[in-house]
Amino acid sequence: MPFVALAGCVDAIGWLRFDQLFVSFISGTSTMLGIAAAAEPCRARGGAGDRHRPVRRGRPAGAVVGALAGRWRGPAVLCLVAALLTAALLAPATGGRALPPAAWAMVPAMGMLNTALPGVGGITFVTGAMSRAMEGLVQALLGRAKHAAWAQQAACWAAMASGALLGAVLQDAWGDVALAVPATGALLGALVLGERTVVAAAA
Repeated sequence: MPFVALAGCVDAIGWLRFDQLFVSFISGTSTMLGIAAAAEPCRARGGAGDRHRPVRRGRPAGAVVGALAGRWRGPAVLCLVAALLTAALLAPATGGRALPPAAWAMVPAMGMLNTALPGVGGITFVTGAMSRAMEGLVQALLGRAKHAAWAQQAACWAAMASGALLGAVLQDAWGDVALAVPATGALLGALVLGERTVVAAAA
């Protein structure tokens, strides 16, 4: 859940910082690409299409790093996420044809975040969390499922929403420096996962 909140925080900062750009959700940027294609086909092939490239690069890069790191997958990927968010903090937030330089670091960072934990389909994919939570709640009330299932889905959505609230507050109060918080969070996450890996290896 902390990593889901981190994604929500970064996404809110990116949305406010880059004039309504989803840095975590490929579904959101896909919708924006479709709108651009309907209005200006040439723009969709060019500038608007650029919004997808860092997303496509982030996930494969995270998967490769994770595969090479083996048991150190989580710490390695999170260290890269922290490094990219730090780079975005230092890079210009304006300029560029479709995406400013800072976005080219933030978007791949969120793509990589989805590969940090093995066996997790996607940390930033919570679009259907509330629907699954309500369906699970009904099934639990009918005695057909455990309450833990719907509660976990609801908590996942709540983590994303809480992270987004934090990101919006930080961006409003601190401006571009707000990225220092999720960057630090990713680094702390890497340290925690690293400690767990050491303990598991020693056991």
